Amino acid sequence: MKRLASSVLLAVLCGCITLTVEPRAVVSGPGGATRVTTLKCEAVDRLLQAAGEGEAAGALDRRPFRLLVWNIHKQGDSGWERDLSGFAAASDVLLLQETVLQPPLRKILEDSGLRWVMASSFLLGADDNGVLTASRIAPIASCTQRAVEPLIRFPKSAVISWLPITDTRTDTRTDARTGSTETLAIANVHSINFELAPDVYRAQLEALADALAGHRGPIIFAGDFNTWNDARDAVMGEIAARLGLSELNLRVDQRAVFFGRHLDHIFIRGLQLIDVGAIPVTSSDHNPLAATLRIP
Repeated sequence: MKRLASSVLLAVLCGCITLTVEPRAVVSGPGGATRVTTLKCEAVDRLLQAAGEGEAAGALDRRPFRLLVWNIHKQGDSGWERDLSGFAAASDVLLLQETVLQPPLRKILEDSGLRWVMASSFLLGADDNGVLTASRIAPIASCTQRAVEPLIRFPKSAVISWLPITDTRTDTRTDARTGSTETLAIANVHSINFELAPDVYRAQLEALADALAGHRGPIIFAGDFNTWNDARDAVMGEIAARLGLSELNLRVDQRAVFFGRHLDHIFIRGLQLIDVGAIPVTSSDHNPLAATLRIP
């Protein structure tokens, strides 16, 4: 963490980091095209309502799907391309933290047939840095949030995406309360790190919980939560209880350990767990978490 703080401060002093006024999102499109936009959580209800009035091009069904959650350490470690290529090819949903949006990463995602949305924390030179959610089914809505580290004034980001659900026995299911298509909400989080009392940490997670408060369907809430002390664990526990989430516990836990604690977690609601585990790698300082889940 000291090494990370030093590199961040050096970049700021060099004038290499750009912080946009509005949180910046980068969204993939057909043929490798991308667009830069702003995705506000306040607009999601309208998008979901509009989706319920149309027909989804693709949707999740009752077959198991594979989720991978990985902090890729800014693609700074040898072997990351090989490992990410394998993980992307084997996954239906991919949640990445500390992502640098450079051509090698884009190519891996495109070759794997994944659509993606990135919540950019900042620009380092010309490259967006932040969290990225990729999936085989394009989300019908996404939104991003950003919180600023109180000590180093360095943002952390999160992205929430809503994937449509279909029932193979009938047609696309709808939420009777809103008339919108039923969805799986997926929150991909990189939490505030450099703070002693978890005040901004709490505010960041509460803002995500607020954005998910009206969602009645299944939820995945996962990422690098920087839970390196009891106070942070307690905050995360409160948020999980508020949303009705359960943490996936690993029988053989090979997650990377920092300060004697695990930072990476997967929480779910309304999903059936088939399998979960951590995969030891040398291509990041975090080991990815892989889970196989199913919509009951």
